Amino acid sequence: MEIEELLDMQERGIRDRVLGYTLSDNPMSRPELMPIRDATALEVWYARYEAWRFGWSVEDASRRH
Repeated sequence: MEIEELLDMQERGIRDRVLGYTLSDNPMSRPELMPIRDATALEVWYARYEAWRFGWSVEDASRRH
């Protein structure tokens, strides 16, 4: 996975928080996107999931202050 892809997912998380989405609205949490048989694909999926979550959390924290 490229760093640009992770940064893109973080930006999506930030944007989604600005738009009012909740943490549970993480697009990577859709069941059809979660690989269950391939360990490498699962690692990539989890990295994307966490990148979006991180971006969302950073924006959420900035709104609390």
